[in-house]
Amino acid sequence: MFVDLTAAYDTVWHRGLTYKLLRLLTDRHMVHRIMEMVGNRSFILTSDASRTGQTEQVRRLKNGDSQGSLLAPLVCNTYISDLPTTVFRKYAYAEDLTIMHAGRDWQAVEGVLRKDMATAGEYL
Repeated sequence: MFVDLTAAYDTVWHRGLTYKLLRLLTDRHMVHRIMEMVGNRSFILTSDASRTGQTEQVRRLKNGDSQGSLLAPLVCNTYISDLPTTVFRKYAYAEDLTIMHAGRDWQAVEGVLRKDMATAGEYL
C-alpha cells in the first residue's frame, strides 16, 4: 500500500523537529545549523488598505520545510522517524510511505493492514 503524506513538507513543526534532531544528534551546533537552514525562511504579507495605501509586513514561517532543497528529504525523514511500531514493514522517503505485509490469507493481511493503518493514522 502506498501512502502520500499530504502537505508533509508544509507541516513540519520546527520545535518538534528540533527536539527530534537533539535526540538523534549529539552535536548541538549541527542541530543549530540545520534549524537555521530550515527555519530561516520568511515571506512578505502585502495588504491593501483602501484609505491608508498598501502595507507590507515581513512574517517568519514557524512550520514547513523548504521543498526542493537537498536537505528537505532528510529533514522530512527525521521528522517522521518515530512512527509507531506496527506489524507491517514501512519504507519511507520524504513524504512518501510504503507499507507492506505478506501472508497466505488475504483477509488476515487486510486485517493487519487495517489495524496498523489505524495505529499509524493516530500518529499522522
